[in-house]
Amino acid sequence: MPLPRKFFNSALWSLMGTVVPMFAALAAVPWLMHYMGQERLGVLSLVWVVVGYFSFLDMGLGRAVTVAVAAARSGGQRAVADEIHVLGSAAVLLMVVGVVMAVVLGVCVVMWGIPFKLSSMALVDEVRWALLWTLPSLPLLLLSSALRGHLEGVGAFRVLNMLRIPTGILLVAGPCLTAFFSPSLVWACLSIFLVRVLHLLVLWALTANEIGHGMTAMPAVLLRHGTWPWLRRLLSFGGWVTVSNVVGPVIVYVDRFVIGATLAASAVAVYAVPFDMVSRLPVLVAALCSVLLPELARLSSLASASDPGALRQAHQLVWRSSIFSAVVVAVLVALGALVAPWALTLWLGADFARQSTTVTQILILAFGVNAVAQIPFTALQAVGKVRAVALLHSAELIPYAALVFVAITWFGLVGAAWAWLFRSIVDYGALAWLWHRHKHIQTVPIASKF
Repeated sequence: MPLPRKFFNSALWSLMGTVVPMFAALAAVPWLMHYMGQERLGVLSLVWVVVGYFSFLDMGLGRAVTVAVAAARSGGQRAVADEIHVLGSAAVLLMVVGVVMAVVLGVCVVMWGIPFKLSSMALVDEVRWALLWTLPSLPLLLLSSALRGHLEGVGAFRVLNMLRIPTGILLVAGPCLTAFFSPSLVWACLSIFLVRVLHLLVLWALTANEIGHGMTAMPAVLLRHGTWPWLRRLLSFGGWVTVSNVVGPVIVYVDRFVIGATLAASAVAVYAVPFDMVSRLPVLVAALCSVLLPELARLSSLASASDPGALRQAHQLVWRSSIFSAVVVAVLVALGALVAPWALTLWLGADFARQSTTVTQILILAFGVNAVAQIPFTALQAVGKVRAVALLHSAELIPYAALVFVAITWFGLVGAAWAWLFRSIVDYGALAWLWHRHKHIQTVPIASKF
């Protein structure tokens, strides 16, 4: 049986919300390179990476809010008291954490300067002011995570991505516009901050409308309903999500450091360029998973209330999502492996293609497996098995690092690619086994945790 039409439409909106801003960012690079110069563009790229990385400070509360709200609305209620407690507890903490971290980082920038090697003192001062304009985006990002988690929990994927698409475009269009008049990073970062403010205001309005309160009344409502018992429940879920979010990037990038240490710095580019290119493949399944998470949480809540129909629907949904993802990914992997030599030659030249084609083809297969693994990963999170997933990823880190070292020492860059493929297969097998073991979701009363 095919996936439900509404479910598929929501996943399609989520995919568009990811892909359209990604292409906008790629299209903006030549323009920014021309008007800002390579050095300023490099700094701007690092600023984007740093701000994105600090989003892990949401402590997994964005996903926790999604699961909790979906569980709270499993019976079809609108703006129940539990739901407002969830949002208030998460929003207040994330806003406080964001403000404190922005102030701490701002003091560090003022007192100790910036961690970049730049060509002139004038540029150093410019980058310092640019960073100071970037830091206020941090609390906005964290608060947005809670609001977005709430809207995903109620299934508002269409409206969320109708906002996400123009926001993603504006985040690169702003620096492009300011660069046309001035190459200064200060104006570029100011434009990004203003877009973040606008994005938060729209999310705020959408959330206020969803829970039945006015925008001006929302701060008092959230403060009044934010409580420690509810926050403790959310953190018990989000803390383990954070472990996965912190360990995950280390697993992703450890092979590059090993390559740089054992082979040569130049070899890192031969491996990293195809790696970064094909790592976009799981985005397709991630769009499906963003819709799958709240739906499974809702069904899990119904199943824990002794609804056998919900249990059946959950199993069918995971099965259909897995089959659909596997078919789509298999087609893309086959096409990608076939066109990789031609695409690399056209994009980066014959010499680079000769060095990286085999690596790219192996990595395409590895990320295909990694993409399909997101289905059991999401299913386990939806039924509250975040601790098991976090412990699995933590357990993978050291053995994988050892495997990478041995594989690169013996087989070079191809060895690194084979090691990543092997880890992806093991990870998928372990996640699938965990889901199979805990598939009787009526034994996991997820609603009672929130």
